[in-house]
Amino acid sequence: MKNLMYSIVGIILFLTLQTNGSNPDEWSGPHESILLSHWSINLNIGCTSYFGDLSQYDLKPMRKLFNEGKLAYGLKLSRQIRFFKISGQVIYGGFKSNYKPEHSFKTSMLEYSIQTGVNLLPIIFKQRLKKYGLEVYVGIGQFIFNTSVNNYRDGQQVTGSYSTGVPEFVYFFGGELSIYLAKQIWFTTNLAVRQVQNDNMDKYIAKGDFDYYSLFNIGVTYYFGKLYRPFQKNTRKQVNRGRPRWR
Repeated sequence: MKNLMYSIVGIILFLTLQTNGSNPDEWSGPHESILLSHWSINLNIGCTSYFGDLSQYDLKPMRKLFNEGKLAYGLKLSRQIRFFKISGQVIYGGFKSNYKPEHSFKTSMLEYSIQTGVNLLPIIFKQRLKKYGLEVYVGIGQFIFNTSVNNYRDGQQVTGSYSTGVPEFVYFFGGELSIYLAKQIWFTTNLAVRQVQNDNMDKYIAKGDFDYYSLFNIGVTYYFGKLYRPFQKNTRKQVNRGRPRWR
């Protein structure tokens, strides 16, 4: 787990320090704002769904969403670096299950994470699919949750709850499809699987395996700064001023 965390953080730091790397003997006009260029914000809504000891609809996606999932809301801030993207995200969601009559539960959770991804379409198809994006990503984060449980023992209902004392670790991978709508605005749909580092989200320990959950959402991304289409090639012509700006 620590090795994975260090690897993801290292990749994000490496990408953050990268620049577009122009020739120092060429001048291409005023530079874009380092602070605002290539940033975007994404608002999304969807569903987090439960996978664990008590899940029963793993192969039935629609029943999984309605019977073992709850609404999830998210906010993501991203920085585009060529084909790569680094993001920070906050998600509020939850899930539920009533698989065993003697044990049902509902969980609410808040997750915050960082992730790094690469857009595959401009790499594979060059500039032929400017209005589409297909990103694959990995990430790591922490979350806090609260689980309420109903147990039935000897015909009597016993209720209880469990909350995290400290934030728990989660790591995940997934993919995002994006479609250009209008100037600076893209539609997104996202699917990810998230592995947690405990077996208490359902308050039911059977085999000692860690619980995990999925995230599916749709959203709208707004690109601000001077980046209007995140995957479009910069066609601005470079002008040679004769004397290098820096030697």
